[in-house]
Amino acid sequence: MRKTYLLSMIVALLAICGCTKVEVIDLQGQVLAVKTVEKSAGEFQLPITVNSENDLVWRARPISSWLHVKDETWKKGPYNVTIGYDSNESSMYSRNFARVGYVAIDTYDGFVTDTIIVKQRGLKPYMNMANVAVEASETECKVVFDSNLTDDCRLGLTLSADSEWVESIEYLGNGTELLVKFSANEGEERQATLTARFVDACNEETSATCVLTQKAVVE
Repeated sequence: MRKTYLLSMIVALLAICGCTKVEVIDLQGQVLAVKTVEKSAGEFQLPITVNSENDLVWRARPISSWLHVKDETWKKGPYNVTIGYDSNESSMYSRNFARVGYVAIDTYDGFVTDTIIVKQRGLKPYMNMANVAVEASETECKVVFDSNLTDDCRLGLTLSADSEWVESIEYLGNGTELLVKFSANEGEERQATLTARFVDACNEETSATCVLTQKAVVE
């Protein structure tokens, strides 16, 4: 059974908010703090206090390679942990969107492992979609999709339409088009608004819309 004592953190000054490629880990214990940082390199401190009723020995250690703990030695009592982070700036070789990293808080006896989550902003996503018109008899078309998103971002991308006659929208592998499937039109001209939404690792949303027009049946 897990012991009842836990580390507590003084996080009144930390904003708890959601920051491209998300590293997935099996979180242990409780999330002690969520800290969002800018894309340039830097560091911050988290004051950690320990339940005074327990003679607790603990340490902080980074799980993600871009995070660094200034002092990973075992400690007793309260301590200000300094966490550094690398730059997440994009370059001519890579597009670095927001990312998530983790620092573990371990106790020496192995009964407690809690987590600090660090979210780092990166390249701001953009998306543009072109309006398109199709004939009444057509049942699919391609929509131009101009975006800086990479294939790794597809898990954070949702595609939708506000009309039931649009059956599906698919992000194509080339990243520059969407494949839209719909029913044939048997009446007057109709329109549907297509929406693309992307939520990055900082929970910040980017969206774009376009209008699909399906012409009326020609008598």
